[in-house]
Amino acid sequence: MILSYLYNLIFTLFLLFYIPFLFVKSLFQKSLRELLRERLALYPSLSLSRPIWIHAASMGEVLCSLPLIRKMKEEFHSFKIVLTTMTQAGKETAQKNLPGVDRILYFPFDHPVILNRAFRTLSPSLLLIAETELWPNLLRLCGEKGIPVFLFNGRISRKSFGRYRCLKSLFKIPFRSVSLFLMQTEEDRRRIIEMGVPVEKTRVTGNLKFDQTVSSPGLKKEREDDRLIFLKAIPLWIAGSTHPGEEETILRLFKRLKEGHPSLCLLLAPRHLNRVEEVERILKREDLSWVKKTALHTIEGEGKKEVILLDTLGELRTLYQYGTIVFIGGSLVPVGGHNPLEPLFFKKCVLFGPHMFNFMEISQHLVDLGGAIQVKDEEELAFQLDELLRDERKRREVGERGYQFVQMHRGATERTMNEIRAYLVGR
Repeated sequence: MILSYLYNLIFTLFLLFYIPFLFVKSLFQKSLRELLRERLALYPSLSLSRPIWIHAASMGEVLCSLPLIRKMKEEFHSFKIVLTTMTQAGKETAQKNLPGVDRILYFPFDHPVILNRAFRTLSPSLLLIAETELWPNLLRLCGEKGIPVFLFNGRISRKSFGRYRCLKSLFKIPFRSVSLFLMQTEEDRRRIIEMGVPVEKTRVTGNLKFDQTVSSPGLKKEREDDRLIFLKAIPLWIAGSTHPGEEETILRLFKRLKEGHPSLCLLLAPRHLNRVEEVERILKREDLSWVKKTALHTIEGEGKKEVILLDTLGELRTLYQYGTIVFIGGSLVPVGGHNPLEPLFFKKCVLFGPHMFNFMEISQHLVDLGGAIQVKDEEELAFQLDELLRDERKRREVGERGYQFVQMHRGATERTMNEIRAYLVGR
């Protein structure tokens, strides 16, 4: 109880400084006005009767929620759904991919005064939370108001597990409000139990990312970009979701590989778009010819560029179809890696570095099955890339095994629906 009071005190002090700061910034940036307004739960009148509230923090969580939301709308088409997210990228992704959702809003700050305002406006009948968005006041107030809560596609990373374990007593009461914790893996289930959740409230339902990768519209029959057709005729290395400290290594390796593979092209995709200018400066230092994806106008001429710099949001997963080899960023540096599944739908040969702890179980299974290749450092990455560019059969074998791995693990959407269907029917 003392930790709960302390949490609210600290959060109040934070908001007293952060809200004025955000307000000043919003005077010069229009998009922040909407964010500030909605994070304070100053929502417009919704005119929705007891909707289902789904919270997906950012673009990744929104994407993994797509199969479940579509399944819910398919079975219960009369249900109204409000989706909240915390980032502009998440909101834009939801607006683009979820036309069936009735409202897409920014998530309110986890403060009792603000949340009570949000509950009055939203009046939800059920709350579904994606992955690890465990906010103490949100959960506690749901319990007080009798609103069932489900954590779906639950994941507790090694890094966040340490933090949550230190705050175990803070979550003791809020966790009582959660009806079920639907976790991705047995390891995630073990960790949530260690945090004080009763065993009977936990299930392993799998990872929705497997279903999202296979079933999302736009992946199976994505219209090809005429400006990129030329990439089918040349070897293309895609380095996706890269972080600071990786681009220099990738470009250094690319220049080495060009000596033995002169037609090789690189598609470089920084994880965060606000780093595009920084990556441009690195490209200039490396003296490589390059073009931004948005500046591609014609095949001729532009097709001679050595590097294509991806400067758009949400395109990477469909661009994987052009890749000869795919490298997963955030894994050469200790970020924890990113989703290795998306390129596997296209049967692409996937490599990643030693730091895949955010996707530890998936990456280890892929390596064990020969469906991906893990390298320990820059030199091993250089060796593997060179070997794979020379050996089409090996690339095809790795890609095929990775694809089969995805097929074996589909079904998380149906398993999740089986756990929450009774609550949906009875709402």
